Amino acid sequence: MKFFIASPWKNKTQVEQLTDELEKLGHSAYSYVESGANLLTGKPIEDEMKEFTQALVNWKVDDRIAKIAESEVQAIKDADVVILLLPAGDSSHMEAGVGYGLGKRMVLIGPVEKPEVIYLLFNHVYLDISSFLREFSFVAE
Repeated sequence: MKFFIASPWKNKTQVEQLTDELEKLGHSAYSYVESGANLLTGKPIEDEMKEFTQALVNWKVDDRIAKIAESEVQAIKDADVVILLLPAGDSSHMEAGVGYGLGKRMVLIGPVEKPEVIYLLFNHVYLDISSFLREFSFVAE
């Protein structure tokens, strides 16, 4: 089974943990950590974020932003399951919305602080990664 993990940079450690656990179970997990899709330069993260911020200034025409978007959307299309790992920002929520719109199985992991942005898009909701992994067979069915 292929998973797409939508989550921001501040959750990098949790994304790596979830990716490792899914791979131990014999599945593949796509995330910005593994793919480097959100990386424009390959430089340290501080420099990377500066470059990304600069690219966003002309986001409509900057091909670096288009490249990231195309890569992420393709990975969502290729996934069987989209996981939104909270807390998450706008782009992660947008990725979850794309997954929902494409009819993907949807998983939410983390405490919901703003239910108004979650709606009822998710087939499965878990408080944390441990809970998700304990009940993983329900998602994989």
